[in-house]
Amino acid sequence: MSTMPKATHVKRRTIYLDDKIQKGLLVALVTLEILLIAGTLWMLYVQMSEIVDADLYRVQFSGKPNIYPLLLKTALIGVTGLIVINILVLWVAGWVWTRYIDSILKPFRNLIGKVEALDFREDAPLDIPHEVVSLALAWRLSRRQDLLKLRQEITRLGELGDLSDAAVRAQARLSLEAIKELLPYR
Repeated sequence: MSTMPKATHVKRRTIYLDDKIQKGLLVALVTLEILLIAGTLWMLYVQMSEIVDADLYRVQFSGKPNIYPLLLKTALIGVTGLIVINILVLWVAGWVWTRYIDSILKPFRNLIGKVEALDFREDAPLDIPHEVVSLALAWRLSRRQDLLKLRQEITRLGELGDLSDAAVRAQARLSLEAIKELLPYR
């Protein structure tokens, strides 16, 4: 028989995104993409119009250069510029996203490090950047309060002295029950 308690299966709704920043990034990226495509199409229209206008009245010349390579070159320059700008914009969006995630994870990692070191002393007030950090702080505060109650009960046990008296044993039993309630894995 196992002494470990049976784990209750809890279904949680897991959210893997942060609406606040992802909505902003998505709107900015879609808006920028629309502006980039519109700007590229306008630039291609202007450049191709100049090429067509320059060659329109040279129909009679037999030695004139072919217009199609010029149109293809202009289109390739426009598409290449669009791709380069998109890559730069995605790089900037990735940088912004990484900085935002790091601003959440840094305080969270600090809290986890303190928990690993069993350091439940009171924390200085934090500017809480995210709900995850807020929940971790609330959990640490509840653990801190439980540990303080546990310390009080252990101190009471130490103050009882001789356990030969029935009243003292009853008080010790109550303290042990209180300690048992405060410990995890009841």
